[in-house]
Amino acid sequence: MIIKSVLAAVPLEDWYAPAKVLESGSEATLSKLINPLVFNILIISGIMAFIVIILAGFNYISASGDKGKIEQAQNMLNYGILGLILIVTAFLITRVMGAVIGFKFF
Repeated sequence: MIIKSVLAAVPLEDWYAPAKVLESGSEATLSKLINPLVFNILIISGIMAFIVIILAGFNYISASGDKGKIEQAQNMLNYGILGLILIVTAFLITRVMGAVIGFKFF
């Protein structure tokens, strides 16, 4: 119970960077609304791609010579790496578009 009350007393801005845009007195703009969404989507998708890569490794190790399972694990690894490449590309595109349009992402 003490831990919960201590954690509840910590300001959200200290743990979660997009919460800083929700400060009182600041004006609401489109970039302040979109920024947390883009930030969270990129983080969640990166974590999911990383998990797929880890699972592909476990599947490859536990395949024990079965050609079908090895091929499935290799496909999972390929898709996981492709997902990470797409996520990095999406990050770069949002940075460039933010610079062009004038949004300040991240």
